[in-house]
Amino acid sequence: MKRSNLLLIFALALICLFSLQIFWLYYAYQLHLIRTEESINTIFQQAIEKEMDQRYVEFEEKAKKNFPSTNIRVDSFNVMNNKTGSKGVVSQQMNIVQQIMSEYNIRFSINGFDSIFHLLLQSNHYPFRYQINYMDSTGRIIETAGLNISNGFKTNVLPIINGEKTYAIVQISAPVIFKNMLVVLSVSILIVIFIIACLIYEVKMFLNQHHLIRLRENFAQALIHDMKTPLATIQSVLIQLENENININPDMRKKFSAIAINQTLNLQAIVNQILTLAYIEKKQLSLNKQLIDLPEMIGSLIDKFTVKSNKTLVFQTNYELKNRKIYADPFYLNNAISNLIDNAIKYSGDPVQIDILCFAGEKQLEIHIKDNGFGISSNDQLKIFKQFERGAEIKRNRISGFGIGLSYVQQVIEAHGGIVTVLSQEGIGSDFIITLPI
Repeated sequence: MKRSNLLLIFALALICLFSLQIFWLYYAYQLHLIRTEESINTIFQQAIEKEMDQRYVEFEEKAKKNFPSTNIRVDSFNVMNNKTGSKGVVSQQMNIVQQIMSEYNIRFSINGFDSIFHLLLQSNHYPFRYQINYMDSTGRIIETAGLNISNGFKTNVLPIINGEKTYAIVQISAPVIFKNMLVVLSVSILIVIFIIACLIYEVKMFLNQHHLIRLRENFAQALIHDMKTPLATIQSVLIQLENENININPDMRKKFSAIAINQTLNLQAIVNQILTLAYIEKKQLSLNKQLIDLPEMIGSLIDKFTVKSNKTLVFQTNYELKNRKIYADPFYLNNAISNLIDNAIKYSGDPVQIDILCFAGEKQLEIHIKDNGFGISSNDQLKIFKQFERGAEIKRNRISGFGIGLSYVQQVIEAHGGIVTVLSQEGIGSDFIITLPI
């Protein structure tokens, strides 16, 4: 699958996810809105009952005052005041009681009802704006309380007395609904984040796998190319050695034999690098550490590269080791330094200036291998130590290789307890620094 197609599928998946999430949130919002409206109707009913309870108490006190010999009990009408609780039944009996109360000038108080309704809303955490309308029997509004509101949720119309009714218009604000939906919103956000994280992880894994497959393909092609040339050379040498004319020319025979041996060593070096990386990945690399004469090791490497290179090489060395010798595996350390020198030659013009500087401190030793080559961009410096990775400048110059040399160096040095770093600037050169504990 192409990367563009994958990103398109990922974008479509996100769009579908957000669409479903918005639909679900809208449905949840409407559900909470309906529940809130039902709750406001219940509160409005409770406010009516409590207002009536207050009038019942006032009526009872006036009745006892005017008719002290009469035992008037409000609860005989199946309605109890707020001293003992309210059954909240708006019935014909209540209407009779209110008729009697009206004779004592105890009428419905819209202001008192407004205060009760406001307190009940606040106690239920509903800071809504509202307007209470009181209508006569013809439906004409004769009195209002609260704020001046014309649009909003209209509560149930409740009867008061003689056909008079009351209702409220409440502005239900969305933030309050969302606040009541806090748990739902939190769960929704967590689900979205989790799904997006899973999608990103899957896409990242796919891209990494695709990148790894591409790198392995490039590695296989480069490996085949790098092994094909030595094998072809060895084959040609063996064919020439079968020629009887070679046997009568010892110098020519020796030259061909040296070529075959050199190409065999190149193949062996490639195989050793791959095997070493495999051992390191499986944590099976066994180091045979010994005391090493570092100047002697570097000197033999300089001689080797000076003889076999087709470029003009200018080496400059400086050792400030304070008579200290390094304790390391001579085979792997030799290969690591050899790789860095080989890279310095391969990724430079002609002539090649290579400075090898060694400094010993109290607890660690630094080996600098500095060249005047192509240099490495800052972006490539972040990935050149990964397996099968190669810099952009290397690819542009079509230099052979399969991207395991620096990974090999890093793994070997880390196995010794050290680190490898690079300082480089494009067009100026690179300085690879091996830091090892003494």
